[in-house]
Formats: sequence, structure tokens, C-alpha cells
Amino acid sequence: MKDKKSTLSLLRLALFLFLILSAAAAHAAANTDNKVIKFAACNLKVYEDTAKVLAGEVEKLGYKLEYIFLADNTQINEAVESGEYFANYHQHTPYMEEFNRGHKGHLAAAFKVFTDKSGLFSKKYKSLSDLPIGAKISIPVDVGNNFRTFVMLAGEGLIKIKDGVEATAITQNDIVENPKKLQFIEVDYTMLSRALEEADAGFLYATVAAEINLDVSKDALVTEPIEHQAADIIAVRSENLNDKRTEILRQAYYTDAMKQALKESYAGRDILEPAW
Repeated sequence: MKDKKSTLSLLRLALFLFLILSAAAAHAAANTDNKVIKFAACNLKVYEDTAKVLAGEVEKLGYKLEYIFLADNTQINEAVESGEYFANYHQHTPYMEEFNRGHKGHLAAAFKVFTDKSGLFSKKYKSLSDLPIGAKISIPVDVGNNFRTFVMLAGEGLIKIKDGVEATAITQNDIVENPKKLQFIEVDYTMLSRALEEADAGFLYATVAAEINLDVSKDALVTEPIEHQAADIIAVRSENLNDKRTEILRQAYYTDAMKQALKESYAGRDILEPAW
């Protein structure tokens, strides 16, 4: 009888210890998971280069950045909207807001990272005045970006926009005068540099231009007014704005190492303007 009682006592003790160790392991795993930041970024060079450096800066703060590079901007936003990834890195606020409107999204700008200037470029003509009647202009298809071309052309007197339309809301339908009968060809953002080969002129951000050896400050026929330039951001779901991981990302990004990474991504050239 005594042996049975001893055996039962030992079994109870073993079960108790098992439960304690299991709970401790689960707690440790939860803490580890909470220190992993899943990060979706665009597969363009500057985002890839700087995300890898960002991972190192995040690690210095005791966290781990698990990143993935994707080509489709909508997919990158959906990855965060669904909760599969914590944050993303590929867009400015106007683009994010357009995604939220179209997809009933809940993304919010956690912090600004850099400004990517834009301009109109041509491989065929040296100035906007040289553009022929019926010239084809390649522009981004998304609403968050294609107004920029119209703002630049209106500023140079090549088109006239209907009175009272807010700049960020301008579409082709708001053009009331177009004496050169310019034709606007909407293409996906990732296809803009390729589209420039066929078009008479086209919209490019400084980063995209640099990848085909064009310099926005030297080669652009016109550049976007500073008041319409939009800084790129790190985006999270709105309920995660005050999450510790968001602050870790901000601290990791706002470092000298990241400023250097932005420059090194373009062979030491100041293509991008850091936001801090």
C-alpha cells in the first residue's frame, strides 16, 4: 500500500513539474515570438539593401527582423492588413490611403523614412517644349501617384487643369486644355522604367531613374514641386502604432547606419533624402 502511495505521489510530482515546465516554455516562446518583427518590403534594390541593414540595427535592440521581398504593392499591403506581417516598407502615405479606401484597410503611417523625388524624363527629347503633337507620356496607374505628372505638366504650361480641383485629386478627366494633345499611358509602377523606352517622356521616381542611370537632378525635364513630394513610410495596422515593435523599428531606422545604407544603395550618391 505504501509503495502505491509513493508511486502516486511521484506521479503527481512529475505531472506538476511537467505542467510548470510546459508553462515556462510556452511563456518563453511567447516572449520570443513578441520579439520577432515580420516585415514585408518591396523587391526594388533600395528596399532590399536597406532592409538587410535594418535587420542588423533591429538585432542590436534585442529583436529579430524577419523580412520578405515582394513585387506586388497590393500584396505587400495585404500582408500587413491580414496580420501575417507586422509592418511593410514600400510606399508613401497617399498610396497607403488609396489602398485603405479601396480595400477597407486599416493601415497607418508609423514613421517617415525618406523622400524619393520624382520628375519627367525622356530618352528622345531634351526639353518638354520639344515634345511633338500627340506625344505619349507614361504615368503610374495608381491614383496616389499619377496626379504628379499632371501637376508638373500644368506647372510648365503644357496642360491646364480645371479650377478648384485639389492637386492630389487630379485625374485625366480634369484636364481642360491640352494643346499638344498629349496622350497618357498608365502602367504599373514596376514597369515605368521599361515604359520610358517606348514613350516620348515618362514619370519616374529618383530611385527608379537611378536604376537606369538617370539622375533626377540632372536628367529630368522637370521635377515635382517640393510641396507635392511625399515621404516614404513604414506602415503598420493602426492598432499597432503604439506597439513596442513599432518603436523598435523607428529607433533602428533612425540611425547613421541607415543613412549610410541609403547612400550605398546608390553608389554613394544622395538620391534619397532621409526623413530624420
